[in-house]
Amino acid sequence: MQIYLLSNDRACYDAFHHYFGMEKEVLPVYADFSDFMRTYTVECVVSPANAFGQMDGGYDEAITNYFGDALQRTVQEYILSHYYGEQPVGTSFLVDAGRDGQKLIHTPTMRTPSVIREPLVVYQAMRTTLMCAIENGIESIVIPAFGAATGAVPAMTVAYYMRKAYDQIKNPPRVISWRTVERI
Repeated sequence: MQIYLLSNDRACYDAFHHYFGMEKEVLPVYADFSDFMRTYTVECVVSPANAFGQMDGGYDEAITNYFGDALQRTVQEYILSHYYGEQPVGTSFLVDAGRDGQKLIHTPTMRTPSVIREPLVVYQAMRTTLMCAIENGIESIVIPAFGAATGAVPAMTVAYYMRKAYDQIKNPPRVISWRTVERI
C-alpha cells in the first residue's frame, strides 16, 4: 500500500521525514489537501474528524469542499446507524467518498474539537486507519498528521506515535505477552 503522510505544517512534514524517511511505501508530502488532490491520485482519503462526523472545519472542511456535502451526510448516517450517534475516538470505518470511486476512512481523534490531552490517541487513530485500509484492500491512501492541528499535539510526538502504529501493523506480534505489549 502506498501511504502519503500529508501536512501543510513544516514541522510535521519534517517530523514525518525524520520517522518515515527510509520507508519506500511511505511518502511525506508538504501541501494542503486541495493541492495534494490536484497533484496525486489516491484510492482513499482519511478524515481525522470528531466523533460526530461534523466535517465543517480545518482539514475536514477541505475534504468536504473537495467531495461535496453529501460525504458528511454519508459519514453521519454511518455513525448514527453503527455507533448510536457517536463514533468512539480512535476507531475507523470506510465509506464511499462519492467521487471517482474514491473512499474515505473516518477516524476521529477527538470527541469534539479540542486539545488532545493523551497523545496515545494518535497511535490508536493511525493503527485503526491502517487496519481498516488493509482489511478493505486499499492500495493508496493519504493520511493527515493526526492530532497536530486542533489537537495541538507536537509534530515530533505525532510522527513518533504514527510510526509506532505503522510498525505494529507492519510487524504484528505472533504471540501476545507482556513482553510484546511493552515493546509496543
